[in-house]
Amino acid sequence: MLFIQATNLVVWDTIIDSSLVPPRNQKDWTNEDNMLAQLNAKAMHILFCSLGPEEYSRVSSCYNDKEISEKLEVNHEGTSQVKKSNINILTLNYENLKMKPDEDIKTMSNQFTTIINNLMNFGKVYPNKDMVRKMLTSYYIMGRQSKCHRRSQGFGFIHPR
Repeated sequence: MLFIQATNLVVWDTIIDSSLVPPRNQKDWTNEDNMLAQLNAKAMHILFCSLGPEEYSRVSSCYNDKEISEKLEVNHEGTSQVKKSNINILTLNYENLKMKPDEDIKTMSNQFTTIINNLMNFGKVYPNKDMVRKMLTSYYIMGRQSKCHRRSQGFGFIHPR
């Protein structure tokens, strides 16, 4: 997306706005339709060049850049129902994130980052203060459970004063 926008914003607009696709019958094209067809071809070229062989084979038969974009979106993100389902699963993973007894802080932090990045990819963003609070709470709960477990096992005996 950013590459296309940096290359040419008008080309990006043709991808986003399907009404910018010229009519199929080339005989009826005006000068503006010719310009739109050229923009469409540029956009398709940029999209095709940015794809690997497998993705290219999925979209190579598309007529315009909008079709390519929509097909890629469905292949990568799924339909809107699949997106909602993925967001719900990731949100549940975020809410239930707790540090496991045999897990170190780095592993938990990596898991947390993966969940947050995936949620951002689907458009769900948590404020930084909420993410910090979640991370600290998850770590603190595990620390308390560990300390209680060690005490129940006879470790960390505290002498009365």
